[in-house]
Amino acid sequence: MPLYIHLSIHFIAAVLSGLAVGYYFKKPLLGVIAGIAGGFLIDLDHVLEYFLVFGPQFSFWMFFHGRQFLNSDQTRIFFHAWELAPLFLLVAFIFRRNKKVFIFLLAFVFAGLVHLISDCFINDYPPRNYSLIYRAQRGFLTEKILSPEQYQEHLDNRRAIGL
Repeated sequence: MPLYIHLSIHFIAAVLSGLAVGYYFKKPLLGVIAGIAGGFLIDLDHVLEYFLVFGPQFSFWMFFHGRQFLNSDQTRIFFHAWELAPLFLLVAFIFRRNKKVFIFLLAFVFAGLVHLISDCFINDYPPRNYSLIYRAQRGFLTEKILSPEQYQEHLDNRRAIGL
Protein backbone atom coordinates (compact mmCIF):
# COMPACT_ATOMS: atom_id res chain seq x y z
CA MET A 1 0.00 0.00 0.00
CA PRO A 2 1.44 3.41 -0.87
CA LEU A 3 2.56 5.43 2.13
CA TYR A 4 0.23 8.36 1.40
CA ILE A 5 -2.79 6.01 1.55
CA HIS A 6 -1.50 4.39 4.74
CA LEU A 7 -1.04 7.81 6.37
CA SER A 8 -4.42 9.03 5.06
CA ILE A 9 -6.15 6.06 6.69
CA HIS A 10 -4.43 6.83 9.99
CA PHE A 11 -5.27 10.52 9.81
CA ILE A 12 -8.96 9.96 9.02
CA ALA A 13 -9.25 7.23 11.67
CA ALA A 14 -7.54 9.50 14.22
CA VAL A 15 -9.90 12.39 13.54
CA LEU A 16 -12.99 10.15 13.63
CA SER A 17 -11.83 8.34 16.80
CA GLY A 18 -11.16 11.60 18.58
CA LEU A 19 -14.41 13.08 17.32
CA ALA A 20 -16.38 10.12 18.66
CA VAL A 21 -14.93 10.50 22.15
CA GLY A 22 -15.18 14.29 21.95
CA TYR A 23 -18.84 14.19 20.95
CA TYR A 24 -19.62 11.75 23.73
CA PHE A 25 -18.23 14.22 26.27
CA LYS A 26 -19.50 17.29 24.38
CA LYS A 27 -15.93 18.44 23.63
CA PRO A 28 -15.51 17.56 19.93
CA LEU A 29 -12.56 19.89 19.25
CA LEU A 30 -10.64 18.56 22.24
CA GLY A 31 -11.42 15.04 21.07
CA VAL A 32 -10.14 15.73 17.55
CA ILE A 33 -6.91 17.27 18.84
CA ALA A 34 -6.33 14.31 21.16
CA GLY A 35 -7.29 11.88 18.40
CA ILE A 36 -4.70 13.34 16.04
CA ALA A 37 -2.08 13.29 18.81
CA GLY A 38 -2.78 9.69 19.79
CA GLY A 39 -3.82 8.20 16.48
CA PHE A 40 -1.70 10.00 13.92
CA LEU A 41 1.32 11.49 15.66
CA ILE A 42 2.03 8.03 17.09
CA ASP A 43 3.94 7.56 13.83
CA LEU A 44 6.57 10.04 15.03
CA ASP A 45 8.33 7.01 16.47
CA HIS A 46 9.32 6.24 12.88
CA VAL A 47 11.26 9.52 12.91
CA LEU A 48 12.83 8.57 16.25
CA GLU A 49 13.77 5.21 14.74
CA TYR A 50 15.38 6.99 11.81
CA PHE A 51 17.54 9.15 14.09
CA LEU A 52 18.53 6.14 16.20
CA VAL A 53 19.86 4.48 13.03
CA PHE A 54 21.33 7.40 11.09
CA GLY A 55 21.98 10.08 13.70
CA PRO A 56 21.23 13.74 13.02
CA GLN A 57 21.48 13.54 9.22
CA PHE A 58 18.07 13.34 7.58
CA SER A 59 16.96 12.32 4.14
CA PHE A 60 13.24 12.42 3.29
CA TRP A 61 13.82 9.83 0.56
CA MET A 62 15.51 7.37 2.93
CA PHE A 63 12.92 8.01 5.63
CA PHE A 64 9.89 7.51 3.40
CA HIS A 65 11.40 4.34 1.96
CA GLY A 66 11.83 2.84 5.43
CA ARG A 67 15.60 2.68 5.24
CA GLN A 68 15.82 2.99 9.02
CA PHE A 69 14.30 -0.50 9.32
CA LEU A 70 16.18 -1.99 6.39
CA ASN A 71 19.59 -0.68 7.47
CA SER A 72 19.29 -1.61 11.14
CA ASP A 73 17.33 -4.86 10.74
CA GLN A 74 15.55 -3.81 13.94
CA THR A 75 12.00 -2.72 14.73
CA ARG A 76 11.77 -0.63 17.87
CA ILE A 77 8.89 1.83 17.13
CA PHE A 78 8.44 2.66 20.81
CA PHE A 79 5.05 4.41 20.49
CA HIS A 80 3.45 1.46 18.67
CA ALA A 81 2.81 -0.49 21.87
CA TRP A 82 -0.36 -1.87 23.40
CA GLU A 83 1.30 -1.45 26.80
CA LEU A 84 1.00 2.34 26.59
CA ALA A 85 -2.82 2.25 26.66
CA PRO A 86 -3.19 1.08 30.28
CA LEU A 87 -0.51 3.54 31.39
CA PHE A 88 -2.33 6.48 29.80
CA LEU A 89 -5.65 5.20 31.15
CA LEU A 90 -4.12 5.14 34.62
CA VAL A 91 -3.02 8.76 34.16
CA ALA A 92 -6.54 9.61 32.94
CA PHE A 93 -7.98 8.00 36.07
CA ILE A 94 -5.57 9.96 38.27
CA PHE A 95 -6.63 13.21 36.57
CA ARG A 96 -10.33 12.28 36.30
CA ARG A 97 -11.40 15.40 38.21
CA ASN A 98 -9.85 17.58 35.52
CA LYS A 99 -12.45 16.90 32.81
CA LYS A 100 -10.39 18.28 29.92
CA VAL A 101 -7.32 16.21 30.77
CA PHE A 102 -9.52 13.15 31.31
CA ILE A 103 -11.31 13.57 27.96
CA PHE A 104 -8.05 14.32 26.15
CA LEU A 105 -6.40 11.16 27.49
CA LEU A 106 -9.40 8.95 26.72
CA ALA A 107 -9.54 10.21 23.13
CA PHE A 108 -5.74 9.91 22.87
CA VAL A 109 -5.82 6.27 24.00
CA PHE A 110 -8.83 5.33 21.88
CA ALA A 111 -7.27 6.80 18.73
CA GLY A 112 -3.95 5.12 19.51
CA LEU A 113 -5.68 1.74 19.84
CA VAL A 114 -7.52 2.31 16.56
CA HIS A 115 -4.14 3.09 14.97
CA LEU A 116 -2.60 -0.15 16.25
CA ILE A 117 -5.60 -2.23 15.18
CA SER A 118 -5.55 -0.70 11.71
CA ASP A 119 -1.79 -1.30 11.48
CA CYS A 120 -2.38 -5.00 12.21
CA PHE A 121 -4.64 -5.17 9.16
CA ILE A 122 -2.74 -2.79 6.87
CA ASN A 123 0.64 -4.39 7.54
CA ASP A 124 -0.74 -7.92 7.96
CA TYR A 125 1.04 -8.30 11.32
CA PRO A 126 -0.35 -10.16 14.31
CA PRO A 127 -1.24 -8.02 17.34
CA ARG A 128 1.79 -9.34 19.27
CA ASN A 129 4.08 -7.42 16.89
CA TYR A 130 2.74 -4.22 18.44
CA SER A 131 3.77 -5.24 21.93
CA LEU A 132 6.87 -3.44 23.15
CA ILE A 133 7.54 -6.31 25.55
CA TYR A 134 7.32 -8.88 22.73
CA ARG A 135 9.72 -6.88 20.55
CA ALA A 136 12.12 -6.21 23.44
CA GLN A 137 12.22 -9.92 24.36
CA ARG A 138 13.43 -10.53 20.80
CA GLY A 139 16.06 -7.84 20.98
CA PHE A 140 13.98 -5.73 18.56
CA LEU A 141 15.44 -7.91 15.79
CA THR A 142 13.22 -7.87 12.73
CA GLU A 143 14.07 -11.50 11.98
CA LYS A 144 12.67 -12.60 15.34
CA ILE A 145 9.55 -10.40 15.11
CA LEU A 146 8.27 -11.00 11.58
CA SER A 147 6.93 -14.24 10.18
CA PRO A 148 9.40 -16.18 7.97
CA GLU A 149 7.55 -15.02 4.83
CA GLN A 150 7.53 -11.38 5.93
CA TYR A 151 11.17 -11.55 6.93
CA GLN A 152 12.04 -12.98 3.52
CA GLU A 153 10.32 -10.00 1.91
CA HIS A 154 12.34 -7.76 4.25
CA LEU A 155 15.55 -9.49 3.11
CA ASP A 156 14.53 -9.12 -0.54
CA ASN A 157 14.03 -5.39 0.06
CA ARG A 158 17.46 -5.17 1.72
CA ARG A 159 19.09 -6.95 -1.25
CA ALA A 160 17.27 -4.67 -3.70
CA ILE A 161 19.01 -1.65 -2.19
CA GLY A 162 22.39 -3.34 -1.85
CA LEU A 163 22.45 -4.16 1.87
